[in-house]
Amino acid sequence: MAATPQDFDRMVPAAPDNVGALRRELRRWARRAGAPAAVQANVALAFSEACATIIGPHAPAEGIGGPLIVQARRDPDELAVRVSHRSLRALAPRTGGYGFALALMARICDRFEISRRDDAPGTAVLMTFRLEPEPAWGQSSPRPLSRSTTRR
Repeated sequence: MAATPQDFDRMVPAAPDNVGALRRELRRWARRAGAPAAVQANVALAFSEACATIIGPHAPAEGIGGPLIVQARRDPDELAVRVSHRSLRALAPRTGGYGFALALMARICDRFEISRRDDAPGTAVLMTFRLEPEPAWGQSSPRPLSRSTTRR
């Protein structure tokens, strides 16, 4: 992702204890980038689910090897968030609660994609969120289902 003044770029140890602080920082960035409150909440929740999918629910407190890389950018009509790590956990077939995390991301993101990183071994989760004005009080706008993909 090309750097602009509105970009978010962080690299932290891939440890569960780092996710909460990074989620709050990413949500503040989304607010400063002009995202409505509902989009800010979706960015934070989807980010947490992406981290849980990549790091895993039973990761040791010190984390798994290598950094967790979070990059986000604001385009005129959307926010894009990319979470990556050298792990291939998100691409490995497994059982458990991961189906819920992926279904949740599919619902709250306008698009998401899980793939191998282009620049190095590992997994990348790309999530996009449309920036639309919030509906007026008392009005609701139906949100279409997400267009999500899993690519290997």
